[in-house]
Amino acid sequence: MITNAAHRGIVLCGALVAAVACQMGDNEHLGEVRRPSIGGIDDIASMDVTADGDRLHALLSATMPQHTTPTVIYTWSDDHGATWSTPVPLGQRGDPAPIAGHGNEVQIAADGPNLVAVWQGAGAVPGTGPMIVAFSRDGGTSWSRGANPATGDLTNNQSYMDLTADDDGLFHLVWLDDRDENGNSQGLRYARSLDQGETWHTETTLDATACTCCWNRVAALPGDGIVVLYRDQEPHDMRLSRSGDNGISWQPMPAVGDFGWQFSGCPHCGGALAIASQGDRTTLHSIVWTGKTDAAGLYFLSSADLGSSWSSPRAIGTGRSRRADLAATRDELAAVFADVAAHAAAVSFIRSGDAGRTWSQPRLLTQTAETSGQPRVLATADGFQAFWTEKDSAGRDILATAHLN
Repeated sequence: MITNAAHRGIVLCGALVAAVACQMGDNEHLGEVRRPSIGGIDDIASMDVTADGDRLHALLSATMPQHTTPTVIYTWSDDHGATWSTPVPLGQRGDPAPIAGHGNEVQIAADGPNLVAVWQGAGAVPGTGPMIVAFSRDGGTSWSRGANPATGDLTNNQSYMDLTADDDGLFHLVWLDDRDENGNSQGLRYARSLDQGETWHTETTLDATACTCCWNRVAALPGDGIVVLYRDQEPHDMRLSRSGDNGISWQPMPAVGDFGWQFSGCPHCGGALAIASQGDRTTLHSIVWTGKTDAAGLYFLSSADLGSSWSSPRAIGTGRSRRADLAATRDELAAVFADVAAHAAAVSFIRSGDAGRTWSQPRLLTQTAETSGQPRVLATADGFQAFWTEKDSAGRDILATAHLN
């Protein structure tokens, strides 16, 4: 339990901190949990899902039928994830095997028929390898290879990517690499594509000493703004970097949750970031994790001034909660997170109807703790939808999804 919360400004709401801070009632309805069959694929090692209008786009690192090794696969759904299109493998002859797992997930972003996919391929040294970029201009029917934006990285080792598309059709990408050979940290890099993933420009170092193995989040603001959430090296708190000119120049911002956590290793845990816009008002919402003694766990924060200042951290979940994701539509928020115990993790969700001031009680999405993937939540045209992977009766990792009405 947090013992020194008062002077740090951490918001607790009575005895419910072990569940969720500040209940607002449990009248939300959890839609049917679906476990769709996607062309016979199984053993999903990594997944990313994005919504563009009524269509869901998914990128999976999984094993195709009659194959023994994983590949990267694209598929789409027009019925909220009940059924999915025939999977399209993006791998080419001679490709290295994909490296994907918790945090270091495959990535996909969409802007109408223009799709971009990014993942890490295995290099000569185990656990290392370069980014691979693929793009489609016909809604995912056919794919071509784009350039690797990390032109300045002679180590040829890039990981922990995140990708988004803005309202003008530009694609924005962040990743970690150690081209400066810092040893105990990596550099956080950024590039943007003006031609839907074929080429990349403005390769920029946002922070030369970021944490080595925590996932990053990039999001587009209304207008020409871009924000990136990442874990700093010293201290090990989450930070924000912001651009107001579509990624040409950047400004470091204050910590997102100023815990002052000093830690010499890597916690393998990034954060979540969501943008809510209404009229001329834009609010940043975030969930961060800290391992600081007497404060370990997940915290929700919001910013009404584009990251210049943040609300007091509000504890959510339990001390074992990690792997959070967050989605927003105006004042409506939905979050998913995993309670990690041993080698398993049970996924729960919570909702807020007042921009995070109060939250519902957590509800389990999984019936067992045999969940293995990074949970995701999206704001779709028909409400919030959660995605995760879990083990079936044969011990294979399959996709699961539920509509959060």
